[in-house]
Amino acid sequence: MKSKLYIIAFTLISILFFYSFSFNEKSALEKVTEQYILRNTNFKNTVKQFSQKVKELPFTKENIEIIRKEYFKLRTSFKKWEYLSEFMDPAFVKDHINGAPLQKMEPNSFGPNIIEPKGLQAIDELLFSEDVLQSKQSIISALNDMSKVLDDQTLIKIYDRDVFIAARQGLVRLYTLGVTGFDTPGSLNGLEDSKHVIEAMAEDIPHYLTQLKSKTLADSTTKLLQRTLTYLSLHQNFETFDRLVFLMNYVNPLYKNLYEVHTQFGFEFPEEINTKIQPVNYASNNIFDANFLKTIYYNRIPSDFNNKQTVELGRQLFFDPIFSKNNQRSCASCHNPTKGFTDQLPTSVAYGEKGYLKRNAQTLINAIYSEKFFHDLRAESFEDQTEHVVTSPEEFNTTTTEILDKLNKSKAYTNLFNKTFKNTDTTIDFKYIQFALSAYVSSLQGLNSPFDKYVRGESKTISKSVKNGYNLFMGKAACGTCHYAPVFNGTVPPYFKESESEVLGVAKNPYAKKQILDDDKGRGNSLLKERVEFYNYSFKTPTVRNVEYTFPYMHNGAYKTLEDVMDFYNKGGGKGLKIDVPTQTLGEDKLNLTKGEIADIISFMKALSDSTKITAKPLSLPKFENNDLLNARKIGGVY
Repeated sequence: MKSKLYIIAFTLISILFFYSFSFNEKSALEKVTEQYILRNTNFKNTVKQFSQKVKELPFTKENIEIIRKEYFKLRTSFKKWEYLSEFMDPAFVKDHINGAPLQKMEPNSFGPNIIEPKGLQAIDELLFSEDVLQSKQSIISALNDMSKVLDDQTLIKIYDRDVFIAARQGLVRLYTLGVTGFDTPGSLNGLEDSKHVIEAMAEDIPHYLTQLKSKTLADSTTKLLQRTLTYLSLHQNFETFDRLVFLMNYVNPLYKNLYEVHTQFGFEFPEEINTKIQPVNYASNNIFDANFLKTIYYNRIPSDFNNKQTVELGRQLFFDPIFSKNNQRSCASCHNPTKGFTDQLPTSVAYGEKGYLKRNAQTLINAIYSEKFFHDLRAESFEDQTEHVVTSPEEFNTTTTEILDKLNKSKAYTNLFNKTFKNTDTTIDFKYIQFALSAYVSSLQGLNSPFDKYVRGESKTISKSVKNGYNLFMGKAACGTCHYAPVFNGTVPPYFKESESEVLGVAKNPYAKKQILDDDKGRGNSLLKERVEFYNYSFKTPTVRNVEYTFPYMHNGAYKTLEDVMDFYNKGGGKGLKIDVPTQTLGEDKLNLTKGEIADIISFMKALSDSTKITAKPLSLPKFENNDLLNARKIGGVY
C-alpha cells in the first residue's frame, strides 16, 4: 500500500514539476523580443558612449584612429539590432538612424523642403573623409539627433511572422547594400557589418527551429546560419570577397530555407497582414528569381486588366503610328525591339524629322521596375509618361482628344477595347489606352539572362570573366551601390519602392580635348518642387541589363562604347576629369581598375542580356472604315 502511495505521490510531483517548468519556459517570440529590447538598449548606450568619446577627444591624427575604433563598436551594436528594427519601423531607421548621406526632399511636401543628411551613413562618410579633422561638430550634431530620437522612440510589438519576414528582408539588404559598400561609404566596413547581422539572426531563429516538425529543415537552417557566419568571419577583404559564391552558397539557400520554415509554422504571410500590394514577391525563393519583384505593384493597372489580352492590345497600340499627328510615328520609332527597345542614336529623331530630341531613348526592357519615369523622373507613373509623350511637340505632336477621335472611328479598335476592358460604353477612354500600353511595357521583362540562369542553378557554367566582372561590379568598382541587384537599376532595396537619380558630371563631348559639363540640368530643371541645387545635372539611374544593345550611353548619348563609360567612372566621373560639378554625388576618387578588370565588368554586363520572347510585332494593325490613308499606315511607323 505504501509503495503505491509513494508511486502516486512521485507521479503527482513529476506532473507538477513538468507543468511548472512548462509555464516558466519562455516562448521563442518572448526570447526574440527580449533580445530585441536588449539590442535596442545596447545601441542607445553605445551611441551615447561614442558621442562622449567624440566630444572628449580633440580631432587630431593620433586620436582619429581611437575614435574610429569606438565607431566600429557603435556599428556592431546597430547591425545586431538592424534586421528587426528596419522591418518594424523602416521610416524611423531611414530618417534618423541610417539614411543615405545625401540631401533629399521631404516626401509629399508642396515646396522644396530640404532634409540634410544625418545618421550613421553620414557619420561614416565624415569620419573616413580627407577632411575628417574638421568634421567634429558635424558628427556631434548627427549623434545628438540620434540620441534624442532613440530616447523618444517607442518600440513596436513583434509577432512571430515578423521575425521571418524581417530576416529574409534583412538578407536582401545585407547583400545589396551591405557587402557592396553602399551602407559604409567611407569605412567600407560592410563585410564586418554583415557578420553582425547574421549573428543576430543566428541567435534568434534557432529559438523557433527547436519547435519545427521537420528536423531535416531545422538542422539545415541551423547549419546554414552557422556556415554563413563562418564564411563572413573568414573572408573580410572587401576587394577579394567572392560575392557570387556568397550569393549562391549562403544568401539564396538561407533565403529559401527561411521561407520554408515560415510556411511550416503557418505564420501569416505579408499579403495576409497587408492587403496593399508590395513590390517584393515574398514567395520567391531566390533574389534573382524572375518573379522576385511584382510587376503589378509598379504598373498600377487594376488587377482585372493585368492579363494577356490587355498586353496584346498594348502591343497593337505600341506599334501603331496612329498616335502621332501625321500617323507616321509610333512608340516603336524610338523604342525598336530589334535594338533593345532603343533607337541606338545619341538622341532620338524629333517629330517630322526636324532635328533631334534633347535626350537619349532609354530601353523599355525592365523599365517598369521604377518609382518614376523619364531621365529626370518627372512622371509619377508609366500612365503619366504616356501623356507627356503624346502631347510633346517634338515627339507625337498631338493631343489625347485627337487620338481618341481617330481611334473611335475604327470599329476594329472599339471592339478590341470593349472586349479587353469589358466596357459597355461604345467610345474609347484614354485611361484604357494608358492601361494597355502600361501592360505591354510591363511584359517586356528580361530577367532570364545567362547570368540569372547560372545564379538560379538552371545552367552549370559561366565564364571566369563574367564571375570576376560580377564581383568587381558589386565590390571594388562600386557599380552595385547605384545599380542595385537584381534589376541593376536605381530602385532601392530592400523595399524597391524609391528610384534614385545621380549627379555624375557627364561631359557634353567626352572626346573633346577640354571636357565641359553637359548643360542639361535634368531633374534640377524638371518638377517645380524639385528645382533645388543638389538636383542640378541629376539623372535617373537606368538598368544595365541589355546594355550591350542600348548604345550610345548616358542621358545625352555622348558616350559611344561601354569602354568609354567605364573609363569615365574609373577616373571619378566629371570631377575626376576636372569638370566643374559642384553637386556631384558620384565618388570622385579613381577606382584604379585595370584594363582587364574593365573588360571583365563589361563581360558581366553583357551576360545580363535577355530579350527572349518579347520582340514580336503585331502582324497587322486594326482597320478604319472608308479611310485608305489611315489603313496605309505602317507597323512601327516610317521613322
